[in-house]
Amino acid sequence: MTGTPGAAEATVAAGRWHVLGAGATACGPVRRENQDAFRIVPMEGVGIGLILADGMGGHSGGGEAAQAAVAAAAERLAEPDGGGDRLREAVSLANDAVAGVRRLLGGNPGTTMIAAVVAGGRLSLAHVGDSRAYLLRRGEATQLTADHSLTGEQVRAGTLAPEAARHDPRRNYVTRALLGDPVEPDFAELALDPDDVVVLCSDGLWEPLADREIAGLASAPATPGAASQQLVDAALAAGSTDNVTAVVARLDPG
Repeated sequence: MTGTPGAAEATVAAGRWHVLGAGATACGPVRRENQDAFRIVPMEGVGIGLILADGMGGHSGGGEAAQAAVAAAAERLAEPDGGGDRLREAVSLANDAVAGVRRLLGGNPGTTMIAAVVAGGRLSLAHVGDSRAYLLRRGEATQLTADHSLTGEQVRAGTLAPEAARHDPRRNYVTRALLGDPVEPDFAELALDPDDVVVLCSDGLWEPLADREIAGLASAPATPGAASQQLVDAALAAGSTDNVTAVVARLDPG
């Protein structure tokens, strides 16, 4: 398993597919600590696991919560048995890990999380919080996750425009997260086409970059490693004041 800090990548052959995954992260120019975490989990002969977490902004212990959650979820995704509801169990174990951090450190640490599996030409996804997943297909970006935030709820209700939500002062009010208490993730599953690109990202990336910019930046480079680093660099250049993390996976015909 590979992941935070810095950058990491992996390639897995699974049947007639090759799944390439990579990630990159940066603290950014304002924060003292990078509270984002990610992990690339090779699942030999099956596919690849992708995990991203964003420690709750500014909370003491947010970084520890994100790291613990990612490690717990990665351990479950790496298990070879493949039985049970792998993603649901991964998020549940991640939530338990956050509960352990809270008992150890006190305070109110928490984290967002996206856990995804690319296998058998399909993407399976679980998420809690306002980190995002995108599907890039033929140069177009489709957001696969609904932001669990105050502004996200307003966008879905039609009372706030999506672009306005990126800069709304209430955008960091997260309504669902891993805090050690019972929480229900959102789940999604879809079929992938050859050359589809999947992007997971923290809000430090998607807030300063429009969806069309994410699509262009992630689709152009030859490798997911180059794409993830290019996304992080672009978010920083666009003025991101938060930690910035991107995880990119691409499905290639074997």
